[in-house]
Amino acid sequence: MKVRTLIMTAAIFFAIVPMLIYIILNVNFISRSGDESFRSQIIAEAKSESSALNIIIENAKSNLSVIESSAGVRLASQNGDENAQADDFLNNFMNENPMISAARLINQSGRVIAGTDKGQEFASFEGYKTSPDNVLVFDAVSSDSQQNSTMFIKKNVGNCMLVISYGLTGSNSIISRVTSNSKFINSDSRIIIVDKNGNYSLGNGFNKNISTVVGDNIYAQMLALTDGNSDIVQYTSDGKNWHASMINVGGTSGLYAIATCPETNVSNGSYASLIVAGIILSIIAVVAAIVVSGAVTSPLKKIQETLAYIRNGDHEARIGNVANNEYGQLSRAFNNVVDEIVVSEDRYKNISEMSDNIIFEWNFKTNEVMFSNNFNKKFSFRAASDHFGDSFLLKAKIHPDDADRYRRDLDQLEKGVSFSGNEYRIKNIYGDFIWILMRTEALKDKEGKPVKVVGVMVDIDRAKKSEQQLTERASFDALTGLYNRETIENQINNEISLSEVRKSEMAVLFVDVDDFKHFNDNYSHATGDEVLKFVAGAIKSEVENIGFAGRYGGDEFIVLVRNAETNNPAGIAERIISKLSGGFDAQDVDAHLNISVSIGIALIKDDYNTRVEYLIGKADDAMYSVKKSGKSNYAFI
Repeated sequence: MKVRTLIMTAAIFFAIVPMLIYIILNVNFISRSGDESFRSQIIAEAKSESSALNIIIENAKSNLSVIESSAGVRLASQNGDENAQADDFLNNFMNENPMISAARLINQSGRVIAGTDKGQEFASFEGYKTSPDNVLVFDAVSSDSQQNSTMFIKKNVGNCMLVISYGLTGSNSIISRVTSNSKFINSDSRIIIVDKNGNYSLGNGFNKNISTVVGDNIYAQMLALTDGNSDIVQYTSDGKNWHASMINVGGTSGLYAIATCPETNVSNGSYASLIVAGIILSIIAVVAAIVVSGAVTSPLKKIQETLAYIRNGDHEARIGNVANNEYGQLSRAFNNVVDEIVVSEDRYKNISEMSDNIIFEWNFKTNEVMFSNNFNKKFSFRAASDHFGDSFLLKAKIHPDDADRYRRDLDQLEKGVSFSGNEYRIKNIYGDFIWILMRTEALKDKEGKPVKVVGVMVDIDRAKKSEQQLTERASFDALTGLYNRETIENQINNEISLSEVRKSEMAVLFVDVDDFKHFNDNYSHATGDEVLKFVAGAIKSEVENIGFAGRYGGDEFIVLVRNAETNNPAGIAERIISKLSGGFDAQDVDAHLNISVSIGIALIKDDYNTRVEYLIGKADDAMYSVKKSGKSNYAFI
């Protein structure tokens, strides 16, 4: 008999058929008896659905936090005015989260200033205001029909109200993900999700007033439940007696999960027949499993043993005595794959050993960590085993100032979050703390779950210490307190080297004060100095912690922005122009002076051989293009 036929026959007869018979008998017994086993299954189902519902609630709260942390949303919520950046963020966020049907930022007058229906008055504004923050509830304010029904969660952010709505119909229904497998005992059983206002859903849309289904007394008992606690009750509906288990999910979230099933007549039928049938089926299944498993698993055991030999270093191990059936085909394919893997692994090993960078892998399935052999040239750590608990990742000696951040990042790495370029000080083989840049990539299975992380540790100690030395020896412009020309050129040169190691972008902004001669000629040189100090302060406040700035000469300033792919140099330029346009009160002339600047921006993406002079020259060219087109703006080269 073919192996495929043997496995199929064994699976159907010795597993599926006996289990189906047993389940049918067991379900029939439960539906007739109505005893404690019946009740415990309802409670278990309610708890299971409660866990799933709690995940949905926490995800909704997380969505609020992510949106609230957006720079555009924060700015719009403070001003209460429309903001393109906030609008783009909300719409992109909705597109990336198909369960979200609408996301709005609404000001205190009830006008939508970002997201869905931007620019329109929000008709349900007053009704939404009464709902507490961070609570997921059915939208009984604006949803009058099942077809358009939604749930919403809102939070007051700054001077505005942030509202996220989730659809309750179609394939992206947020509740159907909890109730889709609700037939847990018989065809009449069901899962009901209820909010604290008495609105409820069976998975497609929602209805009002759960009391009409379970009665006022049951609804009152439900509201009395505390966070995470459950209760089981009986009630009458549709001419039937029902058992229901109720759980308060998330406490202040105000959502409840109800698992309910009708009770049939209790029977005093014989338990003996069910017990005897179960014993006989178990004996048959055990005997059959012993016989069939020997025939089925013997070839698989050979594959397993060969894998163990290869894992222990015997790269010559292969499967022998190949049969002429499906296992034979599998064995030949296995041997061919191993041959290719051995060649690839040797190539990978040679490349990693020739490189100064340390390569590592963290396998989530086995929870084992492996490092390339050149690891021992840099660190003296010796792991007791390959297990993560003994690994260098967990037990590395991290600089006290970096330790907390490293632990937080390691927690994220365990969840499959990739590192684009995280930097830490780690003690090396000589007992010194050196700067290490860590980049990782998560490998995921077909379901999107992380199964492995591969990463590289890059020694950036020389560049980082050069950066520190440059900062310590930095010379400053006496008037503005910013770096002088020589220092900023040296700093940019070092940042080019660091950007190459980090594989990140950097930007140089050339800032020139428009019509500066006007202040010196029409007021005084003292006034001109006040203008330069005001401009320097505005620039420094925008790039602190993400770059640095210097006075290049006269009324010209240079700004460097690290990680330009995330720190948005265009946005920085816009904020500098906006901040300066507000002007300041000049003390020596008793006048309010409005300042405008022209800004040129040059980027480095992958050409890290660029000279400092060339980079600044390109930014200068972009600045002059702004001068020619009307000033008080910015442009890229």
